[in-house]
Amino acid sequence: MTIDTSLSDIDRAPQRSVIAQSWRRSALAGVSPDDPTPSTLVDIASADPLLDAARPVLDDAAARLADTHTSLLLVDHECRMVTRVAFGSTVERRLDELGASPGAAFGEDVVGTTALGTPVETRGGIAINGSEHYLEQFKSLSCFGQPIVHPATRRLAGILCMTEVSDQVNPLAVPFVNGIVADIADRLLDRSRAHQRRVLDAFQRAAPRRDIAVAALGDDLQLTNALAAELLSTTDIGTLRMVAADPGLRESTLPLTLVSGVDVDMRVEPVAGVRGAALFWLRPIETPSPTTTFTAAPPATAPASIAITGEPGTGRSTRARAAVDHAEPVVVDVADELIAGTVPDIPALVSQGRREHRPTIVDGADLLDEKSLTLLGRAATQATSGAPIVVVTGPREQAGSTLAALLARCATRVDLVPLRHRTSELAALAATTLTDFDADLALSGQATDALMCQDWPGNLTELGSVLRRAADACRARAARVVEPGDLPEGYRTTSRAAHLSGREQAERTAIVDALDRAGGNKVHAARELGISRTTLYARMRALGV
Repeated sequence: MTIDTSLSDIDRAPQRSVIAQSWRRSALAGVSPDDPTPSTLVDIASADPLLDAARPVLDDAAARLADTHTSLLLVDHECRMVTRVAFGSTVERRLDELGASPGAAFGEDVVGTTALGTPVETRGGIAINGSEHYLEQFKSLSCFGQPIVHPATRRLAGILCMTEVSDQVNPLAVPFVNGIVADIADRLLDRSRAHQRRVLDAFQRAAPRRDIAVAALGDDLQLTNALAAELLSTTDIGTLRMVAADPGLRESTLPLTLVSGVDVDMRVEPVAGVRGAALFWLRPIETPSPTTTFTAAPPATAPASIAITGEPGTGRSTRARAAVDHAEPVVVDVADELIAGTVPDIPALVSQGRREHRPTIVDGADLLDEKSLTLLGRAATQATSGAPIVVVTGPREQAGSTLAALLARCATRVDLVPLRHRTSELAALAATTLTDFDADLALSGQATDALMCQDWPGNLTELGSVLRRAADACRARAARVVEPGDLPEGYRTTSRAAHLSGREQAERTAIVDALDRAGGNKVHAARELGISRTTLYARMRALGV
């Protein structure tokens, strides 16, 4: 491999095209040459396998680099610093000033052109002479970086960089770094083979059972018996991989809805000694076929009053109509009435429902004034199954005292869960929603992954809108599989939340919920979570909230 390490005259702009392209990407990412390096550190526990493979190799290199005034820096596949080994006080002091500590981010989108972040974009080794760095404060350093590619999975495992305080890269850095990278890759392969054997042994112990679907997943291995192969789609396998990747995973049984719509009980057990590997047993939950024929009259046990709560877009109105589908209801949409300049006459509407023996649905009751809420609460206690009252409002935890009293008086309460809390069902919901628009279309695994990374503040309504536009785009190119490029622009790429462990996902959800309940007030959310405001800010940044 030939690496260009010559120093160009780039006082104003880089002359080498690879550097010029990197500078353009840095500018497009919003990085300014005068920006400071970020001080936020993130958890890098997921990089432990890379560090374990690299540590003895770096220890050996340290003996050869003593007193050379250079440093070796190792980052993971997301350009987060894993470790560094410095051989001289000058370079050590400079790296300290730049914040080169474990957990610091060095991607192009954060610090611009470096031999730590740029190789991720170029997928090859690159030398960065001092003045070719994008940030001014890096220009005293020159470095050579080479990607570390896992030999078994062909995935990027990290980048190794050799740096020194100099205007120009030392040409000897290229073969030296390439040799270290090759040694680390060999150790990754050895670990991979040992881990594959453990996963295979675990699968072979479980696979003889023919009455249950069994799957074993490792970082670079996927094994299924015949039942699991028939039951699981590519997207379902992706969901299982997310479960297996949780560093806090323990043997447990979880409910899961597959893309096919089948509900299963999933027992999961981590494979001992192999990070990110797990064994799964999946048993479909049998649901009895309905045998009761309903007549037009409501059943004798039908509730007299129902409260349906949830965020907008969770299907509140649809659920309300389904709850009283034995008769045509009297419906008042409070928002529509107020927009039209009319204040809903609750007593008149309730009286009409009683007189005509029809259900009454008050949709958007949380927009009513105090008097109307009080009257509606009284009517709910007097309602009968022949003329039931259905109250539709926002989340119960956001209700004021008068609205809370109304909800408490309803005989039945239904709380609809936000879409962001239905991660195990999201793939199946998306597939079903898409087929409602076009039965011949299907979602690719990558498109499903992109959808699962969204927060969905608009819930099912937002999901439906996104998939409708994706279906139109897919049909426009005469295709039958929706790819990420068919999704609206803001939904095509994965967010920071996509790369979180299960434990981090749970922490992120808890923070988002606390902020929701506090109306966005971070002081109140921090108090509810039992942490300081500073800690809350730090975790929000780290978890992509």
